Amino acid sequence: MQRIGIDVGGSFTDAVLLDPEGRARIAKVPSTPTRIEAGFLAALEALLAAAGARPDEVAYLAHGTTVATNAIVTRSLARTSLVTNAGFADVLAIGTQMRRNVYDLWTPEPEPLVPRERCHGVGMRIDAQGAEAEPLDEAAVRAAAARMRADGTEAVAVMGLFSFLNPAHERRIGALLAEELPGVPVTLSSDVVPEFREYPRASTAVANAALLPLVGAYVGAVEGELAAARVAAPLHLMQSNGGVTPAARAREQPIALAASGPAAGVIGGARLAADAGEANAMTFDMGGTTADIGIAPDGTPQIRFDGDAAGTPISLPQIDVLCIGAGGGSIAAVDAFGALTVGPASAGADPGPAAYGRGGERATVTDAHVVLGTLGGERRLAGGLALDRGLAEAALRRDVADPLGLDVEEAALAVLRILNANMANAVRVMSVARGLDPRGFALVAIGGAGPMHGCQLADEVGIPRVVVPRYPGVAAAWGLLATDVRHDLRRTWRRPTAAIDPAELDAEMARMEDEARGLLDRSGGVATGEELAWEVDMRYRGQAYNLTVPLPPRPTGAAGLAAAEAAFADEHHRLYDYTPPVADTEVVTIRLRATARTPLARSEGGPPVDAPAGRQRVYDGAWAEWPVVRREALAPGAPLAGPAIIEQEDATTVLHRGWTAAVQPGGALVLERA
Repeated sequence: MQRIGIDVGGSFTDAVLLDPEGRARIAKVPSTPTRIEAGFLAALEALLAAAGARPDEVAYLAHGTTVATNAIVTRSLARTSLVTNAGFADVLAIGTQMRRNVYDLWTPEPEPLVPRERCHGVGMRIDAQGAEAEPLDEAAVRAAAARMRADGTEAVAVMGLFSFLNPAHERRIGALLAEELPGVPVTLSSDVVPEFREYPRASTAVANAALLPLVGAYVGAVEGELAAARVAAPLHLMQSNGGVTPAARAREQPIALAASGPAAGVIGGARLAADAGEANAMTFDMGGTTADIGIAPDGTPQIRFDGDAAGTPISLPQIDVLCIGAGGGSIAAVDAFGALTVGPASAGADPGPAAYGRGGERATVTDAHVVLGTLGGERRLAGGLALDRGLAEAALRRDVADPLGLDVEEAALAVLRILNANMANAVRVMSVARGLDPRGFALVAIGGAGPMHGCQLADEVGIPRVVVPRYPGVAAAWGLLATDVRHDLRRTWRRPTAAIDPAELDAEMARMEDEARGLLDRSGGVATGEELAWEVDMRYRGQAYNLTVPLPPRPTGAAGLAAAEAAFADEHHRLYDYTPPVADTEVVTIRLRATARTPLARSEGGPPVDAPAGRQRVYDGAWAEWPVVRREALAPGAPLAGPAIIEQEDATTVLHRGWTAAVQPGGALVLERA
């Protein structure tokens, strides 16, 4: 039976099929931004055709998508309303006292997803101990529902104070809204974010509600395409936390898909680096629109518990990845001050770079590569797309070379230098700014454009090795097959550590375990080997923020709490180089990671095949003939000295001067400084 991963990106849709013997087949087709599910189906059909497989042979199907991210960025969301406590209808507008730019008093903050006129306060109050302090005013809820019906509300979020301790009011509001607004989806904050701090809880609940109609329709469309194609395998979608979830669960919590695509790239890159023998990996996933930087010390991608999507705080566990507007389609231009800028605006898949010949007129990074010769000759992109050097040169001359008084080749080099500097800054943010030395990591260059920039980016930040997997252009899709089913549960459970009753703690953990097992059971038997891992957020009493440390499994007991407290003290000292001489700790939030393992996906090598070598004129300060070799012709262990261009079906690797490349037995191409 076949296992398939399909990742939809801004420019291309990537797909990987693994057969029962572990052999891989890949497909890469242009994305279809106006009807994303069409590109998904085209990739699936191309993949099955390449493998000679039937639709009914597909046993597992995982999907990574940017549909949720793009909807938030472009504000293409459902018309959403918020119901909250009377007197707290301004919760989204006020936010917190944290400013994005501390000294910038003029740039406005991003507008909340729900404007003030669609925020409705109703009488109710749960106190800080979880007891009802004021009953729910049901008449006010029904009156708010009438106003929402009149203004065309398409989705509703509900956030009540302290609902994470007692969700009774939120649940009753949900029932009343179901009566008054039939068919309108409702998100309860106690279901999505059962944690304290009302602003991020409200923001996350609103984002989830605003995505419900869109993601529900998209998932339904994909499932419809699969049914028409006679694929019976249950659909799983990649979540931001680095795990996959059944389609039904994704419909309930679409906000968990907000960083779906980038997360798959980090997971895939880290696994592929481990296969190549690299313990510490920094993933560099460069596609047509963005470059995504992730970090995996000891092979484990780092997780954060809150983030941001286009100015909207999202309080959910997610793979720690930094996305910047730097891709093959990034537009190069000279600004009003005479400075060259590259990105974040992108030509995307349609019309794409000028060299595509599809009507694009703006100069892009891809056009710079075509002018320099690192992309060119007889090279065709996914879908047989040819590259037109004349169009690329005309765009670069008009947009960059003439305004700066440069030759077109020097202008192209300048575009790449600016782009590489931007990406190097992102690498430093993910490493140096966090106390990590990038020289102790291998750079995993993935995505359609990642291997073209791997050597230069590594030179910028001092990374000694670059790993290019066997199929770098579809690494995010491959990562979907290396990803387990995962659900993250958490409960705010504030207690002084010294006063915790182990029996009370065990009862709370048992409730979370039951919920986790129920979620895992919904995965339809595609994964096995249930694993439960506990963590706890702790802080010193009086602190405003906390650190997350491991918590021993049930029954945790006093010894387990003491171990967690010691781990917290060690982590606090590591981060801040300070431990208070006498300080009490408190537990803030209990976290449970429930995982079911999918079959292990591995990269593959293979014997070299005869493939003709060629030559190509490349400009790197002067025109020279560079050898062009096929990836599949490289024998394992035989070094190749740069400069050279290594071509394969899904990506191009540019091996610069001073670098050597060798294929490892597992199939990965490892680039090292000579």
